[in-house]
Order: sequence, then C-alpha cells, then structure tokens
Amino acid sequence: MKFSFSPHIAVQVKDYDKAVKFYENVLGMQKEKHSEAETHFIKDGINFYVENSESGFTFFEFKVESVPAAQELLEKEGCKVTQIYNDKSKMFADPYGMRFHIWED
Repeated sequence: MKFSFSPHIAVQVKDYDKAVKFYENVLGMQKEKHSEAETHFIKDGINFYVENSESGFTFFEFKVESVPAAQELLEKEGCKVTQIYNDKSKMFADPYGMRFHIWED
C-alpha cells in the first residue's frame, strides 16, 4: 500500500480570528478563501487550512490507490475511522494521537 503525501495540512485553533491574522501577517501565508469556520491559505505550494474548533487537532492528508485497502491496513495497525465523507474520503486517528485524511481519485 502506497501513501502519497498530499500538499494539504489543517490545524484546528481555539482563537480563530487571532490565528488567521498570525498566519497571514506574521508568517506571510496568502489567504485564498475565508469563512467563519475555515480559512484556506497557500504558502510555498502547501495548502494550509485554519479551522475554528475547540478540538485543537492537526491533520495531514495522504492520497492512496484504494481507500478500502488502506482502511483495512490502518485498522489492523490500530487506527480508527473518525469521519467518513464518502467511500473515497475518510478521516483517521492513529494510536499515537495523530489525525489524517486519506482519499483516492
């Protein structure tokens, strides 16, 4: 099973308005889209999303050839599905505290 790193990272923050200003004004990220729930930035070819949430998780994303096959492997290794978007797009939590999204074309 091949997991290809996708250029998308999301962070959930408690102080959303201050975080958006920080990433834009201090770190120089370019704002692409903005709403009350999420801001999409781009910096050096990486898509960076700031989400308004009390959870405080950071999410990475991986493209896979087969979500069902990847899910089978991940669950054998102790990962748990945390959200299902559709058959080709699911969120996981690994046993070590990391959250990530997998998807296929």
